[in-house]
Amino acid sequence: MAENTKKDTKYDGMTASKAKRERAKDERAAAKRNAARNKAIMIAIGVAIIALIVGVNVRNWIKEKNRTVASTDFSAMLNDDGSIKDVNVTDYVKTFDVNAVKLAKSDVEYTDEEMQKDIETELSSHKVVNSDKTLTVEDGSEVNINYVGTIDGVEFDGGSAENYDLTIGSGSFIDDFETQLIGAHPGEQVNVNVTFPEQYENNPDLAGKDATFLVTINGISELPELTDEFVKENLSEYAQTVDEYRQYLRDTNYKTKVEQAVSQYITDNISADKYPADYVKHLKSLQMTLNERDYAYMQQMYAAYGMNFSYSSIKEYFGASTDDDYEKVLQESAEKACLSNMAYQDLAAQAGIAVTDEQYDAFITENSVSEDVKEEYGKGYIIQQYILPGLVRDYIAEHVTVE
Repeated sequence: MAENTKKDTKYDGMTASKAKRERAKDERAAAKRNAARNKAIMIAIGVAIIALIVGVNVRNWIKEKNRTVASTDFSAMLNDDGSIKDVNVTDYVKTFDVNAVKLAKSDVEYTDEEMQKDIETELSSHKVVNSDKTLTVEDGSEVNINYVGTIDGVEFDGGSAENYDLTIGSGSFIDDFETQLIGAHPGEQVNVNVTFPEQYENNPDLAGKDATFLVTINGISELPELTDEFVKENLSEYAQTVDEYRQYLRDTNYKTKVEQAVSQYITDNISADKYPADYVKHLKSLQMTLNERDYAYMQQMYAAYGMNFSYSSIKEYFGASTDDDYEKVLQESAEKACLSNMAYQDLAAQAGIAVTDEQYDAFITENSVSEDVKEEYGKGYIIQQYILPGLVRDYIAEHVTVE
């Protein structure tokens, strides 16, 4: 007998008509269930889409709400003594012991080579033109000349000058102009023949043309000798003799190097793991104002010199391509300023430094700070940014160990 492979169903044993009715009933129920399921899926999709749209809009709203707005209230969030209001800086900043700073001797030493270079720089500002006809122009000589340039016997624009200082071998002039003056003497005239470069951006009309310059050697510049007489005549504000002037250079440059090293030491030895959010937000607003002023100033400077200012926006000028990128630039600048401000406040407290009214008034007078500037920036900001840091650096410099 063959095996029955037909699967039993709920309709087995029913009459044909009843089975038909039951199937129809079940199909209608299944259709309702499918419809309900599809409706639920569509509702869920719709809710998800709405939630996504709302989420995006909310995030955009929050982003715009928190977008930095420029501020000129420089002393907001500061006390009159320059300290930050309602912020315990020791909760944020890590500094160092102001009485235990050590600097390497190599970082503050003023060498003999540096002194000689400074002396030569000073002497060069007092150089004289020697017209002694026995002198000879050599490679490296600085000569004072008059010259008139011609092409085919006709003078051309920009080809003439008087009392021009030219260092032979500097490559300042075209072709071998400079070398043709070697061997000449003060008072002599030299015909210098040159050819302008094929590509001459300074004046394309002259490109590739031959020219002749009639050059008059007025004299050869010489450095004066550093003598007691020279010091008395030109450097009496600092010294009366050569030895005194050298000591003045040692003292002042050593002090400057120590101050620079102290500033760098402070920068290298302060840090913060977190920042006071409200104060950083305020600093971002101030930084935006400073950036806008810097941008406007550079635009004016370029325009004044007839130059093209290639930055089309303030964001581009500060290296940002989008508003979000610019917010990051402002955030970075604000955190850097916040760190510095908190550090100097902490270091001043360690050293027992507090700016007095007399010190504030002296700063205002010595730096000719106008009433408008005082009103715009406020006492707190002026102390925080200009007076207190200087006092802190001076204190550390006085107590530093050099080894």
